[in-house]
Amino acid sequence: MEFNNSIVWFRRELRFVDNAALDKACLCSKTIVPVFIFDTKILSTLVDKQDKRVYFIFESLKEMEEELKTYGKSLVVRIGDPTVEIPKLAQEFKADCVFTSNDYENYSIQRDYKVKTKLKDLNIQFISVKDQVIFEGTEVVKQNNLPYVVYTPYKNEWLKKAHENDFNCYSFDFKKFINKENIHTVPFSWKLTEVGFSPATLWLATGRKGALEKIKQFISKINDYSENRDYFSNNDTSNLSVHLRFGTISIREAFRFAFQYKSKGAEIWINELIWREFYKMILSEFPHVESMPFKKDLKDIPWENNEEFFEKWTKGQTGFPIVDAAMRHLNETGWMHNRLRMIVASFLTKDLLIDYRKGEQYFAEKLLDYDLSSNNGGWQWSASTGCDAQPYFRVFNPESQSLKFDPEGKFIRKLCPELSHLDNKNIHTPYKVTWNLFSHHKNSGDLSYPKPIVEHDQQRLKAIAMFKKS
Repeated sequence: MEFNNSIVWFRRELRFVDNAALDKACLCSKTIVPVFIFDTKILSTLVDKQDKRVYFIFESLKEMEEELKTYGKSLVVRIGDPTVEIPKLAQEFKADCVFTSNDYENYSIQRDYKVKTKLKDLNIQFISVKDQVIFEGTEVVKQNNLPYVVYTPYKNEWLKKAHENDFNCYSFDFKKFINKENIHTVPFSWKLTEVGFSPATLWLATGRKGALEKIKQFISKINDYSENRDYFSNNDTSNLSVHLRFGTISIREAFRFAFQYKSKGAEIWINELIWREFYKMILSEFPHVESMPFKKDLKDIPWENNEEFFEKWTKGQTGFPIVDAAMRHLNETGWMHNRLRMIVASFLTKDLLIDYRKGEQYFAEKLLDYDLSSNNGGWQWSASTGCDAQPYFRVFNPESQSLKFDPEGKFIRKLCPELSHLDNKNIHTPYKVTWNLFSHHKNSGDLSYPKPIVEHDQQRLKAIAMFKKS
């Protein structure tokens, strides 16, 4: 089938290279119109008008626009409801088809259904293709054709099923893009204020250039990744989660990169990429996880939900240095190391006895690499309500985690300067220091640090008892 004019709707794939929807459109279209919609339904829910994610998207789109300009082309950018804007643009450009990539969140599925229905009424086709993952939905299933609900057997089957063709790079042709002079529509100003937001401070470079820079930096770290990944003060992770989230690199590209290395570190990183696929499959096949526990029998856990505790957790004022340092880092940068995510999530649910959904929502507001499926999967794993072979009595000990993965307290000192004068042992447990000597120490200035808001060992027992009742 061949189309005269096709729209390629960019969403979670802010790149031209290795883009499945763009490849398919190029194969069967004479002319392509590249489109991005700033979705006001999503933007209206963002309270912070310096949202780091919006700024990352904006800067990445600018890079795409600059690349197109070198070929005499341009992006068509609109601000509004995609269910209105896409059909309108399809008519405006006399498009025969709209191409895009599959999305697995409930909102996205409903949005795409509305767009498809409206386009059908206009006799315009809507084609959505797999791009975010190697395997989606029921492509990896058990022998009885039911989806996996535990990661390890899913991973084993995933690896068994994977073939080198699944990681091939998709192609495209800039010559097929509509020429800029043929775009007779109100041009986008390329001012973030037009979207209703202001520039933010980011800790990493945006766009495809930023993604390639991170891959280059990871080359020297990947082989030792298995030994070093959990030591958050060194930051020996790939830092590619943001780029995978917004598609400035493709998931196929990430796997192709990893397959070059025959080391334990590369194997572990590949396993983590498969975790990402596992959680997307869970979201797709068990959509109830968006609002309730995967394990439905745990929907009535009697969470205590102490609001004062929750507020102190969000601000990094719990009296547990590793938790507080992690939360302060999240608030400042919009990013958190994976080991720290597990520590603070376990602390909120198992120490403070607060519903995981409150933490999940807070991360959704703050994380630059926020992805619903991974965020939900991680929180439910920590809260023992999700897909996990381990029972509910797994409770992270903040002190031992801190001693093991930040032994010299480097990360804590950086984020909790009021603790910087303590030695490598006491910095993990400042409440064991004589308080008068601590709070009036010359290096702490006017700063003070709170005493622990709970007693870990007691709360651990309460958490276990709480789950037993459920």
